[in-house]
Amino acid sequence: MLVCRKGLGDFFVKTGIVDQVFEIEKGNGKTYSHILEHLRYAEIDHLISPHESLRTAFFCAQIKAKHKVSFSKAWNFVLFSKRTKKNLQLPDAMRQLSLLACEDAVLAEQLQQYASAESPYTPNKKGQLSAPPEWASMSLRHQVLEKTEIFTALKEKFQLKGFEDGKAILIFPGSVWATKRWTEEGFIKTGQTLAAKGFPIYVMGGPGEESLAEKVAAQIPGAISLAGKTKIIESAQLIARAALLIGNDSASTHLAAMCETPLIAVFGPTILEFGYRPWSAQSYVVQREGLACRPCGKHGHHLCPIKTHECMKGISAEDVLRVAGFILRQ
Repeated sequence: MLVCRKGLGDFFVKTGIVDQVFEIEKGNGKTYSHILEHLRYAEIDHLISPHESLRTAFFCAQIKAKHKVSFSKAWNFVLFSKRTKKNLQLPDAMRQLSLLACEDAVLAEQLQQYASAESPYTPNKKGQLSAPPEWASMSLRHQVLEKTEIFTALKEKFQLKGFEDGKAILIFPGSVWATKRWTEEGFIKTGQTLAAKGFPIYVMGGPGEESLAEKVAAQIPGAISLAGKTKIIESAQLIARAALLIGNDSASTHLAAMCETPLIAVFGPTILEFGYRPWSAQSYVVQREGLACRPCGKHGHHLCPIKTHECMKGISAEDVLRVAGFILRQ
């Protein structure tokens, strides 16, 4: 079973990752109490907590389990029976996987070897990142594509072209943090150029990003905005069938990586070395090198601290289209 943030559970159940989900609504204490009531009599062998907050730790303390596992903190030794030191050299996907290392000696050795021998944050000349090893793959492509009934329902709801012949291109211009968004002009010009080459363009995003997506789509001939109109599992259906996804350092590119869809992630205020690189062999990155102001924070900001936003404004549509050319010719 999985405890997760509200709105995510449907995706995990429908892809078959878990059998049961409990969703927490942030700031709503009743949802915590509701879950604890359900788990009061559950027989749990292993409770694994990747979240490191004090609130989560106290929540876990109220659940009965034979073993409780989390990342090592100076204060949480009384709450968890097994703790793992977070290796910040590893990409975050592997950091989370390392929580299982205390139960798997082979995995522990594989993680150690990867940390000492690989270079996960160095793109090649085309901007492509190294592929994850097979033992650390987090691909759900097969699980997504087998849910054909979801795609069929989407075709009945929207006019979808280019997905069944692998030509659709998805643009995700949004991000929770304003400084992590590449320029509207860049997304628009990129979309216009690709549309002129015959690729159907879809502009997408989550709730709250509808206005931005519609503004971008309106300036790309034939483009359709689907922002705020699809659930996560529905977005995954479209992403898994697309030729390419172009987005920021945000959830969209991680969803594309999970679907093994070729992607271009535009990085600005954040850097790959933080560990949050897209985790697939088809991940490409476009970024400005050599800026003294990068990174300006772990998550970006609502406004550029030095009021230039050069990390994003300095990336042209031609930079992104060059990488797109490498991908679409393959």
